[in-house]
Amino acid sequence: MSEVGVLARRAVETLGRHPAPGAGLDLSAPGDRARWLVLARLLSERVREEVALAAFARLSADPGATPEQLGEAGPVRVAAVLGAAGLPRAEQVAPVLCRAAASLCSRHAADLDRLAAESDGLEALGGALAALAPGLGVATVLRFLRPLRGAWPAARETPLARPARAAAIHLGLLGVSEDLEGEPAALFVACAQRVPELSPIDVEAALERLGAAACRSERVARCPLGSDCPARLAAR
Repeated sequence: MSEVGVLARRAVETLGRHPAPGAGLDLSAPGDRARWLVLARLLSERVREEVALAAFARLSADPGATPEQLGEAGPVRVAAVLGAAGLPRAEQVAPVLCRAAASLCSRHAADLDRLAAESDGLEALGGALAALAPGLGVATVLRFLRPLRGAWPAARETPLARPARAAAIHLGLLGVSEDLEGEPAALFVACAQRVPELSPIDVEAALERLGAAACRSERVARCPLGSDCPARLAAR
C-alpha cells in the first residue's frame, strides 16, 4: 500500500467511519434516507458527535425517526426526548424535524427519492430539501447529500466540506489544482486506487474530522495523525 493509502487508512482507524452506519442506517436503503436527514440535522448542531448520535438513538427508539413517526409525535414530545438525551436547544430543533417530516409527507409522500427525482440538479435539490422546513440550512443539506452522491444524479456534484478538502490535499488524495466540482469524483477515484478496501464515504468523513482538527487552520501540532502528519513533516 502506498504512503497515501497508509495515511488514509490511519485517518479512518483513528477518527472513525461515517456516522450513519454506526447509527444503524443503511444509506443504500431508501427507507433509511429520511432518518439520515434527521441525524444530519442533529449533527449540524454545535455538539459533540456522540451527543447527536445518542439523541438520534433515543429518538429512534421512541417515538421513532421516520417522517410518519415524527409527524405523529409532534414537537413537544420530540423535544422532550432530545432533551432527555442531552441535546442542547432541543426545543428549537424539534419543530424543525417535525415540520420537515410533515412537509415531506404532504408534498412528496414521505419519499426522498421522489423529491430527488423531481429535482433538476444540485441547486434545485438543495432548495427542495431546505424548503421542507425553516432551520434546514445549507450545512445540514450538504451534510445530508454528501454520502448520497451515488444515489441521486442531482446530488453528484455536492462539494466536499472545506475541512475534508484541506485534509485530502495534505494527505495527497487530491491535488491543489483540482476543480471544486470535480473534487468529489476525484477523491472517490483516489480512494478506489489507494484504499480500495475502504468505503470512500468513510474516508471522506474521516478527512472532514481530520481537517476540522488540524488541516484547515494549519494546527499541525494537534494533528490526530501525530508524527505521521504530512504537513508536520513538510515543516521540518
